[in-house]
Amino acid sequence: MKANHLYSTDGKVKHLSTEEDINVKIGKIIGEKFINYRKTWDAANRFEIVTDFPLFLHLDMTQNCNYKCPHCIIGHKDEVAGFYEGDALNFQDYKRIVDEGSDYGCPSISPQGNDEPFLMKNLHEYIKYASKKGFIDIMLNNNGSAITKRRAQEVLDSGLTRIRFSLDAFTPDTYAKVRVGSIPLDRVIKNIELFLELKEKGNYKLPVTGVSFVKMKQNEHEIDRFINFWQDKVDMVSIQTFTPPTKNLEKYKKFYSSDQLAEGEPITEFKCVQPFQRVVIHNKVIAPCCVNFNQELKIGHLDTGTIYEAWHSEKMNNIRNMHKRGEYYLNETCRDCVKLIFPNNKIKIPQI
Repeated sequence: MKANHLYSTDGKVKHLSTEEDINVKIGKIIGEKFINYRKTWDAANRFEIVTDFPLFLHLDMTQNCNYKCPHCIIGHKDEVAGFYEGDALNFQDYKRIVDEGSDYGCPSISPQGNDEPFLMKNLHEYIKYASKKGFIDIMLNNNGSAITKRRAQEVLDSGLTRIRFSLDAFTPDTYAKVRVGSIPLDRVIKNIELFLELKEKGNYKLPVTGVSFVKMKQNEHEIDRFINFWQDKVDMVSIQTFTPPTKNLEKYKKFYSSDQLAEGEPITEFKCVQPFQRVVIHNKVIAPCCVNFNQELKIGHLDTGTIYEAWHSEKMNNIRNMHKRGEYYLNETCRDCVKLIFPNNKIKIPQI
């Protein structure tokens, strides 16, 4: 779970913004159906409604990546197996998921989780299928290493709504440290610039294009230069807060940024919105949130039931009600997750 601080870019003016700026931009392009979907999303985030079906299907497709970033679970193969069961999703599985979502009017999907999506040779067909089935907000994160001119053009023609390139560094030296196993940073930048050039030449209004930077101790000194370099090139610059990919706090604590570890006023309340927004499907397991250890919160499985059934299950309803009341601490997994989000004992957890 990552908190986002989005720097909206408008010419040479940089200002701290929110995701709403980007949603307004997309709403002007797509129209009323996108605007209405975001209104419903906001109501769900305020815990005012529970929709009949998830608003977002987040699919962890393959767990296959060409990088081994030390702050990501994929960079620790010894841990990956403990958080996944069964085989990765194939195209038939994907179509089944999309078809069910389409039947219920689900508006948004991402065919990407702990993986590099461009390692899937027919990625554009996944996006195109969801677009044809009525999904209006289709998004991807990628590391920018595997996107070629041909594949960039395929994606531009696929119906993708948002694409974000995850970089986490400004200088080549820092990039090599936080993006282990990567191609050189200058080649990644050229790939992104090629994508942007094709988008501009083709007069494509979508996808909205952004870059992201997970703020950590190892790279926090480069944030300003990162923003200044990219702000005139892309629609959005996202600075994300690091959260460990597993419960192993001691192993990952070295990545926390200085401000995360600084002393401050304790946080006394937390309510997670994800069980009101989405389901996450990793392989065929259905879970209520994006943390890697969410299999402990498993609400369903594609081999034994539907997404609709999982969304309306007693377990999922109990999770939602717990968070609506602010009682996350009643569930061990949620309690551990909150401890990771707020390190250095910043979260004040009630005694139970």
